[in-house]
Amino acid sequence: MSIIFPICKTSRFLLITLALICLSPGRSPLAQEQQEVGVEKLLGPESQIVAVVNGENLNREQLSDLLIESFGDQGLDVLIRRTVIYQHANKLGITVNPEEVNERLKGLLDREISTLVKARGLENENQLKEELNAMGVNLDQLKETMSARLKRGMEVELLAEKIVETTVNVTEEDLKQAYEQEYGEKIEASQIVVGTRKEAEDMLGKLQSGADFETLARNESIERLSAAAGGRMKPFGPAEGIFGPEVAHLEVGQISGIIKSEDGYHILKIESKREKNPKDFKEAVPELQKIVIRQKVKKRLGPWLASVLEQADVKKYPVTY
Repeated sequence: MSIIFPICKTSRFLLITLALICLSPGRSPLAQEQQEVGVEKLLGPESQIVAVVNGENLNREQLSDLLIESFGDQGLDVLIRRTVIYQHANKLGITVNPEEVNERLKGLLDREISTLVKARGLENENQLKEELNAMGVNLDQLKETMSARLKRGMEVELLAEKIVETTVNVTEEDLKQAYEQEYGEKIEASQIVVGTRKEAEDMLGKLQSGADFETLARNESIERLSAAAGGRMKPFGPAEGIFGPEVAHLEVGQISGIIKSEDGYHILKIESKREKNPKDFKEAVPELQKIVIRQKVKKRLGPWLASVLEQADVKKYPVTY
């Protein structure tokens, strides 16, 4: 979704903000300023003051000029996209309610907080709260602030998803594929990918001599996304794609031979196998429909927006300040 609406990207601001707070010694500058000057003086409803630096006031107009100077074109593009989406939603009578927006925002911020907790080596969110409280920062208030900043963008994102959803048709074949994906037998494996067969042969020799698969995957694999996770791949079925038929016969812990694909030469290690879920297909259909719709909406969202923007009558003028 972040290709269209920089929601996930923007939410990283929360992660960065909290990380900087956690890494900074002493009380946070914001908390100290609020205590010394008084938050009501800085943030009063009728005040145009956004900061006070050594007794000098900085106002909203100065901030606005800086933001337009730095991000004017980017901000204008976001505004245009949002406007086009609102226009389409109004035309189709599509709306979102506050509960939907708040639920999505809560999930987003909870994931960000969870990521930060792990990055800090903490056990849970309460420990993070204790760390921040010691620095004069209230995590709950910070999450409320970020929710307020992200709310409009999240509303637009949900509207766009609902618009695209009206174009989605779920077939019996879609449901069967989703059933196999969700409930069918699955192989969990790790991979090492190299560029040539000679490199693959050398790699296989190292593994057969006792080298650690995860270490080699992290350091040597050219497929960096899986390499960052020690080679771990997305689970796949025994008859799925190139890899399924090649490794379905292997037991957990065993290593494959060399498998060639358009991305290079692969060596796989079987990490685990998941047996087929006995849940009946008909019983699973309601859940499968939601899964298929979600997948199709995600796939169509970018092309749909590109198409409506191309068809829209948009006249852009230089952004000045």
